[in-house]
Amino acid sequence: MKKIVLVAFDQFTDIDLFLMWDILGRNTEDWHVRILGSSAVVRSAHGLPVSVHGPLSEANSADAVLFVSGREGIPAALADPDFLPSFQLDARRQRIGSLCAGAFILERLGLLSGQATTHPDARSSLQALGLEPMDQPLVCQGNVATAGGCLSALYLVGWLVESWFDVDKRRATLSPVLPAGQQALYDALIELSIRQGKVGASTTSSHV
Repeated sequence: MKKIVLVAFDQFTDIDLFLMWDILGRNTEDWHVRILGSSAVVRSAHGLPVSVHGPLSEANSADAVLFVSGREGIPAALADPDFLPSFQLDARRQRIGSLCAGAFILERLGLLSGQATTHPDARSSLQALGLEPMDQPLVCQGNVATAGGCLSALYLVGWLVESWFDVDKRRATLSPVLPAGQQALYDALIELSIRQGKVGASTTSSHV
C-alpha cells in the first residue's frame, strides 16, 4: 500500500487540504493518507484547527508528498528555520506536488527548474525566481508537479493516481466528487489538463 502525505502549516488554505484529503481518503485499499505538520495542531486560514498525524520528517519516507498553499502560511513556513530542513525528498523515488504558492516550497527545496505554475496572483514572484510561470492549471516535470488554483487539486490528484496506476483508476478516484450530469465534461477537462501539464516535462526537468 502506498503512503501519501499532505503537508500543512498554520494559515494553510482550507480547500487545498480538505479537497485532497477527501478525494484521496475515499480509497483505503491502494493508499493511506496522512496529514503532516510542524506542530501537533495546525490552524487553517479560516481558523479551523486540524490535528496532524505526524511530523514533517515522515514525508521523507512517503511515496507521495503534496504541499498545500496559504497566502500567509507559505511565507511563515519558509521563514521557520526548522521547516525546510525537515525535508530530504527525492523525486527519483517519490511523487512530489504542490498547490498554488506551495510551488515556492518546491523551489526552495531545489525541485523546480524551467516551467512551473502557481496561483495567478503569485506568477510574477515565481518568475522573479528564474522560473517560467505557465498560465495553465498543471505543470509536470517527471515526478514533480505544480498546480495553480485551488480547484486544480483535481488535476494534481488525477496526475498522481494516473502516474501510479492508469486512466481507469484516476477516473474511479475523481468521479465521486464531480458534479452530477457533468462527469464527461470534467473527465475530458481533467484528461486534457494532465496531458497539457506533461508537455515539455522531459526537457525541462533534471530531477528524475
